[in-house]
Amino acid sequence: MTFSTQLQKPSARRIAALAALPVVAALALTGCSTNGSSDSTAASSKESAATGATTGTSGGASATAASATSNDALLAAVATARGSVGSGTVISVEQEQRGSAYEVLVVTKDGTEHEVHTDAAGTGVTGTPQTETADADDRAEHDRFVAAADLDVSKAVSAFEDLHAGSITELGLDDHLGKVVWEGDVVDGSGTKHSVRIDAGSGNVVTDQVDTDD
Repeated sequence: MTFSTQLQKPSARRIAALAALPVVAALALTGCSTNGSSDSTAASSKESAATGATTGTSGGASATAASATSNDALLAAVATARGSVGSGTVISVEQEQRGSAYEVLVVTKDGTEHEVHTDAAGTGVTGTPQTETADADDRAEHDRFVAAADLDVSKAVSAFEDLHAGSITELGLDDHLGKVVWEGDVVDGSGTKHSVRIDAGSGNVVTDQVDTDD
């Protein structure tokens, strides 16, 4: 009888092991859930980072593209003015009426200065081009400017853009301390105006400063 009773009565160790099984199972399930959540969070973080990187790259590319095309209208005005005259050297271009028009000065080989006005896009001539026959002094100055300007107006635009990303509001050949320079203004994205002079022959920067007059 004593032997039979011992067989039927489970040991305390077995009871403890059986009681622990639900707890172990619950912990295992919790661990799986936590790991799954961590994996999901990590994946989500990676996806967000990738999206952020893409967005940042796109934004940067857009900003670069915007700065690169901000002077397209000015360059178009240069080409339109030169085409309307037939030939010649552009010695000056500037925005008028808050960017709704451009004034371009073109000097032809005979020394005549042509003043051409274009629309805001720079693709159409507005009004009738005005001509001014140069006297001896004007002709000598024009000849000097044209001869010294190894950088034409389009290369001067590129040089200005390399210094400051923004809209060139005016650009022209002038004399500065005995040197022929391209001088003009660039307004950057924050509205700051930079007054710049570069050597018309070498492209070296002569002056570059913030204009605080306005």
